[in-house]
Amino acid sequence: MQNTIGITPSMVELYKTSKGLVYQCNLTNRVFLEFGGIVTSFKVHNFINFKRLIDSINIIDKLYDLSDEADFDIVKAPNSNQVFTLHLCEVIHLRELLSGARFALYVNSFLNEVLGEYEVI
Repeated sequence: MQNTIGITPSMVELYKTSKGLVYQCNLTNRVFLEFGGIVTSFKVHNFINFKRLIDSINIIDKLYDLSDEADFDIVKAPNSNQVFTLHLCEVIHLRELLSGARFALYVNSFLNEVLGEYEVI
């Protein structure tokens, strides 16, 4: 059973891959991550901290580590009860998704700063 985000007019898609998607809600100023059938809500700063946490996983070390513990990572989302159990390929896919969404947040923030109240179409 897959949990999906009910799209509303206040939600804007930030980034999407074949493995997941990230939306931003303009009313609540929250970022929603859908990955692996799980939807997790973040405040923007928690989303950025979660991205840093995922980026800190050393993939090269895991590739050369033959122990069972190196096969997966257990990551707790900041200020959330959500826990992700990620295999190496899922870490790579999640990194791609989070990086794209972070870039979209940066571009949106930059455009709002430069254009002010103007709406970008």
